[in-house]
Amino acid sequence: MPAVQPDFSDARLTASLERLLGAEVLTMERVGSGGNNRVYRADLHDGRRMAVKCYPSQEEDPRDRLGTEYGALVFLRSQGVGDVTAGPIASKPDEQYAVYKWIEGEPVNAQEPGLRCDDDMEALLGFIGTLHRLTGISEASRLRAASGACLSGRALLDLIAEARQRLEEVSSGHEDLADYLKGDFDPFFKHCEIRCASQYEAAGLDLEHEIPLSARTLSPSDFSFHNARRREDGRVVFLDLEYFGWDDPVKLASDVLWHPGTILSAEEKKQFMAGMNSLFGQDAEFPARFSALFPLVGLRWCLILLNEFLPEKWYRRAFAGHPHIHETARARQLAKARGLLDVIRKDFGEKTQ
Repeated sequence: MPAVQPDFSDARLTASLERLLGAEVLTMERVGSGGNNRVYRADLHDGRRMAVKCYPSQEEDPRDRLGTEYGALVFLRSQGVGDVTAGPIASKPDEQYAVYKWIEGEPVNAQEPGLRCDDDMEALLGFIGTLHRLTGISEASRLRAASGACLSGRALLDLIAEARQRLEEVSSGHEDLADYLKGDFDPFFKHCEIRCASQYEAAGLDLEHEIPLSARTLSPSDFSFHNARRREDGRVVFLDLEYFGWDDPVKLASDVLWHPGTILSAEEKKQFMAGMNSLFGQDAEFPARFSALFPLVGLRWCLILLNEFLPEKWYRRAFAGHPHIHETARARQLAKARGLLDVIRKDFGEKTQ
């Protein structure tokens, strides 16, 4: 069940925004949404243009996505690197919205790599490098772990098991979901779990041990070209930092490569991993952890794709304004999960060992 929500009607939001900013709102237009939020473009009487992002809350998901994103952007601005993100203007936590500088530009194409510019991957790697360089400053130590952070092999295995159990709880009445989980996902998850433990042992790593602070990085978490816009001057700006925080760079790298919201070409994947190895090559354990954990992160995405089966996740989708019929959305996401599992199984099945 959702928690008590503020009134996000346009009139109420406009009135609240005017009080917060001390300026008349001429227009308030809903311009799009992520998977979980509403986004408006607001034009003010004083000539400013703002992005207003509304975040629903739920008892089942206590994460402070507003506080995390706004705090991350304030931190980045304080370090002089706010030009590659949306600038924070003001936040209203009690009414669950925040205001950011509007970014003029177009979405960076996420599904057709051939339509991206040659420098886009360099921009993506540049942002990751910027975040990593900030890990040594004292202000960074006060930031939280990223949402879904995996600082040990065990943490990733537990994260997958917990997500799998949550889907089990709602699988009654969804025979196709139950068949997929028990007949396809579970056996291969077990295979990858054994593979991971074997590779950790061979590399002399402890599956239960968290990586040291020196091996961690700051991560946008939900990150790739699906959350990017190209400014009018050609520069790429990265948006949606509501899951920002500390994580293993192996998790960050794996998420970028597996994220279903962005399709990377073979050349982009090669360029990306070359950049990640350059950035994190001082960690001698990075290659071994990546080899062991990469397919498991892919399996986690197989479960994330099935969020439409979870009542609390569907509530956020509905809040964000997605018009899909629920059963149609579930069938579509289950097909995507099957397809992703097939890809992972092809590359990391028993015959490849």
